Amino acid sequence: MISEKISRKTAAKEELLLLLPKIDSILESELAVLRIDAEPIMLVGDIHGDMQALEFIIGKREEINCKNILFLGDYVDRGLQGTEILLRLFRMKIEDPQHIFLLRGNHESVDMNLYYGFFEEIGLDRSFLLRVSRTYEKMPVAAVLSGHMFCVHGGINGTGNVTTIRKEESFPYLWNDPSILPGLTTSIRGSTVKEFGPDIVDGFLETNNLKRIIRGHTALKKGYQWWFDGKLLSLFSCPNYVGLGNDAAFALFEKGEIKLFVFGNQDE
Repeated sequence: MISEKISRKTAAKEELLLLLPKIDSILESELAVLRIDAEPIMLVGDIHGDMQALEFIIGKREEINCKNILFLGDYVDRGLQGTEILLRLFRMKIEDPQHIFLLRGNHESVDMNLYYGFFEEIGLDRSFLLRVSRTYEKMPVAAVLSGHMFCVHGGINGTGNVTTIRKEESFPYLWNDPSILPGLTTSIRGSTVKEFGPDIVDGFLETNNLKRIIRGHTALKKGYQWWFDGKLLSLFSCPNYVGLGNDAAFALFEKGEIKLFVFGNQDE
């Protein structure tokens, strides 16, 4: 049984390696901040190696016949099927690059993968990890939907213009979190991570003529959480994350409206 699992993982790694040059080419052609005007579009938070959750979401996409889908990052670590998740998502992106969008999360990095499960999952294969990490660096950082909704994995880094966001300087957008405290304050996640308050959100939205922020990054009991009178929505799409027993959620955006879908282990 163990040897069978190892064999399946090896096959998935080999297939993923074959796809990487093609996915690299596609991701390189995309800007740091995507501009997506197609509606309706599904919005998906952290997956963290949970293939059942991903397949449930993909099934719902087919059920509601929604071509467009935006993933907010954190595809690997914590769960056991990060390799298979990347393989599934990269296949989808290659087959339909105009409707599948993959943002980078903070777990799309070597530093996180070494300590939070993906490196162990891939059999401590350093060369494989380093190769995959080159693909991480090509991923878009954020997206603006229909000209007025900003989507990102973590958060914002002040009230500046979205045109200044670069793939090479993505850290704050992958890591920062909302806070009820005003301004940019220190975070329990680390000295280089910031929390941004309601005044920062208001300034950012005003500077960029936006209405709302949607982000992932935070495990949530209900799978979602509204902040700042509906100006920010946090999504988390991995149920029972590391045994927490949480529900998961994804969203459907169309004509300025957001519809939330909540699911848990019993729905998978």
